Amino acid sequence: MVALLLLVFLFIPEYSVAHTVCDNVSLSKIMPYMPPDYRVVSKKPLSSVDLCDILIEVNGKLIPVYANSKVAIVGSLFENGTSLTDKEVNDYLACQFKRKFKLYGKNLDSVVACSYFPKGSKRDRFFYLIVDPNSPYANSIKNDVKRISDKLKMGVKLILVNEYRGSEDKISSFICNNKGFEDYLVNSYGKVNTCKKGLDYVKKSSDLIFGKFNITYTPTFITQSGKKESGINTHLIRRFLENNGK
Repeated sequence: MVALLLLVFLFIPEYSVAHTVCDNVSLSKIMPYMPPDYRVVSKKPLSSVDLCDILIEVNGKLIPVYANSKVAIVGSLFENGTSLTDKEVNDYLACQFKRKFKLYGKNLDSVVACSYFPKGSKRDRFFYLIVDPNSPYANSIKNDVKRISDKLKMGVKLILVNEYRGSEDKISSFICNNKGFEDYLVNSYGKVNTCKKGLDYVKKSSDLIFGKFNITYTPTFITQSGKKESGINTHLIRRFLENNGK
């Protein structure tokens, strides 16, 4: 019986692993100028063309590359009028941010400078608004953000960060002078005040937002579900908050 089993085993055909176009890609051979410290974030074969869809990271920046064993194309890829590259990069960044939110999301309340809750809103329904007081982009839509908050009946938890030159004193003064959301809307930060509480806040908010979350642009909106959106298109901001709010 044992001999029969061994004989059957010997005649079982060997199943080969399926190979794809990605198996034969060597970016360093095709592009000798590639930095040695690049990291492959993801790769997958494209069914419509004989190319491997590769997303690499170089110095913290994501770069899309489409390659096979002979050629490599750096840039965006479109199919039927839609950017496949944008979707891939955005999906990856969203996934990365979701992980960071799970780790550090609980710390966001510790750097809230002030809050605003519209009449009739619930305290457990809100979003975080991350701004630099000297950001022309954030300042251009601050009243629009309040209107969106009122319309959706969602609270705003304001987090101030030191992204632009000269904003550190404003942030510190805002904290030291116990200013509120209405003061933020009219750029009222009070007399320059660099008390310890204010300076500690500046460092803590920067360490969390820039260091842990790696957010590099203001204004940025974060929902309670861990979704993030940056920019000043108020139509997109409202839709983002409607779709991802609690």
